Amino acid sequence: MVMDNINNIPIVGASIEITGTESGTQSEKDGSFVLNIQEKLPTKIAVTYMGYELKEIMITEATDNLLVSMVPGALVGQEVVVSASRKREKAQEAPSAMDVIEFDELKADAVVNPFLSLRNKVGLDISQTGVNNGHITLRGRSAAFQTETFVMADYRNLILPGLGTISYGQIPVDPIDLEKIEIVKGPGSALYGPGVEAGIIHFISKSPFDQQGTSVSIGAGTRNTLQASLRHAGMSANEKFGYKLTTYYRKSRDWEIDSTDAVEAAHLASFQPRVVSSLTGEVITDVIPDYNVESAGFTGTLAFRPNKETTITAVGGWSIGKSLFRTAQGEGYLRIPRPFGQFRIQSGGLFAQAFWSYQAGGDGTAFLYPTGLTTITKSHQVEGQVQYNFTLEDEKYNLIVGSDYRLNTFDSEGTIHGRWEDQDDYTIAGVYGQAEVKLNKVMDLVGAARVDRFVALKETSFSPRLGLVYKISPKHTMRLTFNRAIGTPTALNLFADLPLANRGAFLLHLLGGADEVTFDQPSTTSFIPGVGQNRGIGTELQPVYNLVTAQLAQLGALPDDLIQYLASVGEQMDGFSPGVLTQEPLTRERLKLSSSNMYEIGYKGLFEDKLGVGIDFYFNNRKNVVSAPFQASPLVVQPTLANDLSGVVMSNLDPEVLAQYNLSPEAVAGIYGNVAQAIAFNSDTGQPNVLGLIRADQTPTNSPLPTVDLAYYNIREISYFGLDVALKYYFTGDFSVYGNLSWLSQSYFEDVPVGGGDGSPTTDFSLNVPDTKVKFGVELYPEYGLNGFAMLRYQNAWNSVNGVPWTGPVDAFLVTDLGLGYTFDNNLSINGTITNLLQEEYRAFYGAPKIGRQFIAKMYYQF
Repeated sequence: MVMDNINNIPIVGASIEITGTESGTQSEKDGSFVLNIQEKLPTKIAVTYMGYELKEIMITEATDNLLVSMVPGALVGQEVVVSASRKREKAQEAPSAMDVIEFDELKADAVVNPFLSLRNKVGLDISQTGVNNGHITLRGRSAAFQTETFVMADYRNLILPGLGTISYGQIPVDPIDLEKIEIVKGPGSALYGPGVEAGIIHFISKSPFDQQGTSVSIGAGTRNTLQASLRHAGMSANEKFGYKLTTYYRKSRDWEIDSTDAVEAAHLASFQPRVVSSLTGEVITDVIPDYNVESAGFTGTLAFRPNKETTITAVGGWSIGKSLFRTAQGEGYLRIPRPFGQFRIQSGGLFAQAFWSYQAGGDGTAFLYPTGLTTITKSHQVEGQVQYNFTLEDEKYNLIVGSDYRLNTFDSEGTIHGRWEDQDDYTIAGVYGQAEVKLNKVMDLVGAARVDRFVALKETSFSPRLGLVYKISPKHTMRLTFNRAIGTPTALNLFADLPLANRGAFLLHLLGGADEVTFDQPSTTSFIPGVGQNRGIGTELQPVYNLVTAQLAQLGALPDDLIQYLASVGEQMDGFSPGVLTQEPLTRERLKLSSSNMYEIGYKGLFEDKLGVGIDFYFNNRKNVVSAPFQASPLVVQPTLANDLSGVVMSNLDPEVLAQYNLSPEAVAGIYGNVAQAIAFNSDTGQPNVLGLIRADQTPTNSPLPTVDLAYYNIREISYFGLDVALKYYFTGDFSVYGNLSWLSQSYFEDVPVGGGDGSPTTDFSLNVPDTKVKFGVELYPEYGLNGFAMLRYQNAWNSVNGVPWTGPVDAFLVTDLGLGYTFDNNLSINGTITNLLQEEYRAFYGAPKIGRQFIAKMYYQF
């Protein structure tokens, strides 16, 4: 029996394991447990439970009356996790850097969305771009539509099909139903497949067999925040059937763009005055932008447990998120529902699941403010997995074999995938295996490998993993690992064919990576009215001459009969004014699979049951990383336009005709040159005006305006070092202080080759993350009574935004979090959190507006 030695009460759910083996069990409601020991006696067992010190007991003989007395205290790394190796193991002994956020910590942190509770963990960053929006960064880069972190809820993939991102308003989980969040830092493609280059976030909910009854939570705060959630669970009298229902509703108002600030006002002015349907032209909304944030969802679960080894679970639900989203080109709005269903079975070493979700994005459910057009995202996601875990030779070898299948289908009705609409299915199939060998009682060798077929690019990838875990003692572990992860372009990366923003004279247009980008037949699309498109780089002078003549006539600068003469000789004004490109055309082959090769050494330990230490040092070599959209099309300036036009005019006018007006060809040529000079140069700055652009060969031909083409690129190769250091000192099991440091040797790379061939163009590339992050905090989490925390986060500013050097006023910024609450008993707690972003001008991430303070208070009650 497992008992609390202070309060003399049974402990439910304590983990009891035979040291050095996979054999174990958990304590029941009355603290009792049954553990069958096959090993020769004497042998040692380890008992762990969150909030209590590790208890080790030497078993010398069989007994039916073993009392395990647990002492409250620190527990570092003894949590049982499932995400690092797709099997149960202690976090301390996993071949990856691990963190766990337990329910008590989640309950005490009042936030708008549970993903924000990740914000203070070492090696992890939440770049918050709004009340309910942000990006998880785990040892990787951050971009609007490319996440390198694999996010799951109860083994179900939450990444939006094809977009490679997460809509946090659509996450169908709530803290009221979470048992814990597991965080795996580092590549995980060897077991989870392509796209897991940075880490894994796994939201794990409570089982209806472990907690029954009804729970409610209500909250309110600034930014018009209101939220409520409900969980009800129960099981049959024979404890074989369980069920639960979870539902939530949240609303807020996002931080506004400040129209009184010159920079933000200019950003706001780039939006269209209304949003219209891309299909019908019907007006969708004239609320520009909409700052209302709203999300809701419900999940129903039925579970059947015929025996302790087998659980069959069926889950179904629906969620919707309504909020702003931010890209490098400007804001948009989403209000898309997402139903889902899942069936899974766990029986001994067998795990199998299948799930489906549907992104029900019809016309008017998503749109971009810079274009004023709707985008349609109807997408079915179907995934399946089967895995078997078994041991050999008295558990010396632990083996895992498995297979995954993912299929995403899309229908954007031409609004996103354009020309690729009928060939944009996205399929990945893979097989994997892992072997863990116990070399001796303190040393484990872990090897894994996975092969995947990526159908869209017709490529096959190989992802190996190798790790050595040295268990110095139950409280001290070292790791040496190598992981190779494969990154796949998302469906948006591959099949995009959509306008991004309307700049008046031209459209920004995004080209996908399923085709190359070339400029084999360059021609200049001119912004000068009436000039049109000309071969080569520059402008035919005849239409420019005609334009200037018309302007002179409109101004009345010359006599009407002279204007008539000048207009009559327009056809003689043959000539060409060469242009100068603002950049070299950025060509590209079709996108490739990317790779990350990470070498890591790590340590995790607990000294004197007081000081927890975690250190991870890694080197990452990355190839063919998919970039954020870069401008492929060069713009054209024409610094010699005035001289070129003057020369043509002077050589083609009749001096005798002009003499009747007391003018010479030189004088008229000077007049034309002055007008052309005003066209070619800005009179205030003296800088050349952009007068045209060079379109890619793949640019759409039916666009109503000239298009500046943007495209994704493979960055050939970058490398950097990283360091994560976590220190936590426990004054008691309830009261602790901590400090974290995350550092990258480099986050901005200049003149990196694009593509794989010699002579490839180069560009600058950014990971879009700060290279230094420091976090400090104080935490008080007793079982009952007053609880609270104070946290401080510092990071230096991004030195670029989506690859463009950032020249704004931000040098660094601070974030403070302060929480205070009270737990009355097992049933009732009240908590409040205030978050303050202390930066003056926080615009360094996707054009986010200035954001400041938010306060939320919530109550949790268990019936």
